[in-house]
Amino acid sequence: MYNFSKSLAALAGLLVISMLLIGLVASENSAVQSQTKTQVEGVWKLAEVQVPPKNPAEKGTTITNPQPGLIILTKGYYSLLVVREERPAFAPAKDPANLTDAEKIARYEQWRSFSANSGTYEVKGSMLMLHPIVAKNVEVMTRGTPITWELKVEGPNSLWLIPPSDRATTEPRLKVTKLE
Repeated sequence: MYNFSKSLAALAGLLVISMLLIGLVASENSAVQSQTKTQVEGVWKLAEVQVPPKNPAEKGTTITNPQPGLIILTKGYYSLLVVREERPAFAPAKDPANLTDAEKIARYEQWRSFSANSGTYEVKGSMLMLHPIVAKNVEVMTRGTPITWELKVEGPNSLWLIPPSDRATTEPRLKVTKLE
């Protein structure tokens, strides 16, 4: 004999589970759609560099028109491209397939002042932590610890990246302004 009340109870249970799942998916979709950009998300241009002094008796240097630099921070990923100092020009190679030692050194000197890495990032409190996935220098990719910067917001379109105390005497403070 067919037990109608058991079937009805099972159907009601399935209906409740289905409604819960639909509600969960809808709320997750709504949460994803309503997410707003974080304060650091965007495209940032290097605007100022404060170089620490080489010894305590000296003053640091402020560069208000630095070499080009661009940082893109979006949805947990970043890309950083920075020219740290003026890059020397060099003459075209006489035989590009067989560079002389002097031609190799000239190209190295131009490449040396360029930094590039990309990966994931996270913000914890006032700290920006970069986790490189790919980088120009292997040491940056394989360091095993994130590259950290203290964030100091100066306005809606301007912020400072300040090296933590263990790097403050060797690395500059970077002011970036938002392009987008």
